[in-house]
Amino acid sequence: MNSDLSKVPVRAYSAEQTDAGWRSMSMLVRHVQRGGHPAGVAPTVELQAGEKQYGSFLVDVSAYFSKTVDYSSSIFASGGLFFTEHSTETRDGWRDGARQAVIVTSQRLLLGGVAYDFRSLIMIQPNPLDWSVNLYFQGAQPIMLRGPWVPWMTVVMCAELYGSPWPPGHAPEIDIPIKVMCENAQ
Repeated sequence: MNSDLSKVPVRAYSAEQTDAGWRSMSMLVRHVQRGGHPAGVAPTVELQAGEKQYGSFLVDVSAYFSKTVDYSSSIFASGGLFFTEHSTETRDGWRDGARQAVIVTSQRLLLGGVAYDFRSLIMIQPNPLDWSVNLYFQGAQPIMLRGPWVPWMTVVMCAELYGSPWPPGHAPEIDIPIKVMCENAQ
């Protein structure tokens, strides 16, 4: 388990993918700021009444786990038994998963066969400069999604939920030159 986000492995994407994802996010931010709404696409899954699909793509998924470890036994160290006092330690951290398909709709996020309903979304922590977002759904482990289209997906979700490109209280600097962003992503 890893609690240091700087040590979470980053999988490389091509410059074309990062360029397209960043440009699409930037254009969608401006569109939403002017009162626009994301455009739906032809559905690839069965939708619920009134639901629209906005996109589908691959993301790298990490989940956050919290675990308490009990250290109340003895261990063998330096040629002899070493007895420890009864103690516990909490080990929290992001655990890497696999690259999975995600589908974003107006009502939910479908990730690897699991549906995350937006009505259960507690918090969104976007990090577009790291191509990632942390999502906290009621009754589920926190998840981190990372990839070239994740910042765009974050804007889609926020536009749907809040009517703005970012969650309340969050306004990232998105005017960083695309060349710098692509160099950082590789």
